[in-house]
Amino acid sequence: MHIRIEAVAFLALLVLTLLRLPSALREPSSRLTWVASLAGLGAVFMVGVAVPVPVIDGWMGGSNVVNLVQNVLATTAFWFVMQASRTLDGTRFNRRSLWELPAIFVSFTIPFFLIADRGRTSGDFVKETATQLGLWAYASIYMTWVIVIMSRMLIGIHLRTPRPYVLIRVGAWAIIVASLIEIVYLTLRVARQGGTPAVEFVGSLFTIPFYGGVVLVCAGIIAFAIARATRRPVHAALGRLLKRANVGRGMTLAAIPDEDPVHEAYRLAVRLTDIANSEPLTTRERVLLRATAEVLDRQMKAPTVLRMTSVDPKAVNA
Repeated sequence: MHIRIEAVAFLALLVLTLLRLPSALREPSSRLTWVASLAGLGAVFMVGVAVPVPVIDGWMGGSNVVNLVQNVLATTAFWFVMQASRTLDGTRFNRRSLWELPAIFVSFTIPFFLIADRGRTSGDFVKETATQLGLWAYASIYMTWVIVIMSRMLIGIHLRTPRPYVLIRVGAWAIIVASLIEIVYLTLRVARQGGTPAVEFVGSLFTIPFYGGVVLVCAGIIAFAIARATRRPVHAALGRLLKRANVGRGMTLAAIPDEDPVHEAYRLAVRLTDIANSEPLTTRERVLLRATAEVLDRQMKAPTVLRMTSVDPKAVNA
């Protein structure tokens, strides 16, 4: 059974859209990802993974406008996923930057309507009209914007260390490579070099890295969503263990109303390290502090004293 990479991308975007919907309704910070996934879902739908392209294009007049709509939606998805990736660490989204999107759309929409003959509806619209200068300008400008947006995303997240960023980075690079391949192919075609096996081979290299990159970026964002969903229970569990350890040592703990679990774990871990100044900790308590330091490091830099106290003194003196 042959499975198209576009179908895999559609499924990944569908999962991401459904997964992010509850948090998008609750948290404004999650809406960027949700808008990106929804726009991406619409863009991949336009390539005929669920409904044939002629049917979709027929809804729009039957002159390959479906390709333009697909690229508008894809650009929207890439732009919002770029913004979402740059704000996953809590950085605020600047709404003023929204003006960029209409400007990007206009830059490749005008050349689209200057294509001399768009022909009948076709899933291979770009290849069939690639010898026209208008098509070259339209598709190359679109691909250039994809490269610019993905490059901006990579620059924005280059210092981020959480593991899901690896998937996002690899996915972004795959999309950039695919876009460069498409520009090279379009340039060869408009230069009347089409039809040769070598040129058509170059054109065939676009699909897998492009849609594969989309899948990887989705996987990275889904990984972030799963990590966020499990983070609070993990911190709460650590807080309970740390509280039990502190109380077992005779410490009196005052509850702080509505305290975030990560802050509670941080506070209780520091209290437990204070005990180590007057009496040795058990192996279990040191393991608990080591686990707390590792978990806290994913949110903030855990205090050095946590790591020092979690180490067995015998190991240090050996």
